[in-house]
Amino acid sequence: MKFSSPLFAAQRLIVALAIAFAFGTALAQDETSALRMVRSLGLGNNLGAMSYNFSKVTQTHLGVASKIGPQKADEMLRAELAVAVPKYQDQWDKNLAQAWAPLMTNDEFASVASQKQQSPHFAKFMSLQNQAGATMKAKSQTLLTTVMTEALNGELAKSVSGK
Repeated sequence: MKFSSPLFAAQRLIVALAIAFAFGTALAQDETSALRMVRSLGLGNNLGAMSYNFSKVTQTHLGVASKIGPQKADEMLRAELAVAVPKYQDQWDKNLAQAWAPLMTNDEFASVASQKQQSPHFAKFMSLQNQAGATMKAKSQTLLTTVMTEALNGELAKSVSGK
C-alpha cells in the first residue's frame, strides 16, 4: 500500500481538521464554563479596586491632589473609575476565564461555581489560583492600564476645567 497517494493525504487532512475542530470546541467549552465560574464567584470584581489602588499612586493623580486637595481628587478618581470600569468589566472577566480555562475541566468549573467551598474540586481551585493569577496578570496588564488611563485622563481634565 502506498501512503503518499492523494487519497491518503486527503484522509490525513480530514483527520487533522477533525482533531483541530474538536480541540477548538473543547477549549471554547472550557472558556464558557470558566466564565460561568468567574461570574458566579465574582472573581473579576477586583477590576475597580485594582484600578483605584494603582491609579492613586500615579503622578497624574498626585498632581491633581496637590492642586485641588486629596479628598476632592479622590472623589473625582472614584467617579471616573465608576464610569470607566463597567466598559471593560466584560473583557476583564473573559480574560480571567481564559486564564482559568486550561486549568480545570467543565465539570470542575460547574461544581465550584454551584457548590463553592463544598465542591469536591474546591481544593484544586484554590491550589491553582497563583497560576491563574500569573496568566491573568500577563494577559490583562494592558487592559488595566487602559482603564486607569481613561479614568486619570477624565480626572485631570475635570480638575483643569474646574467641573
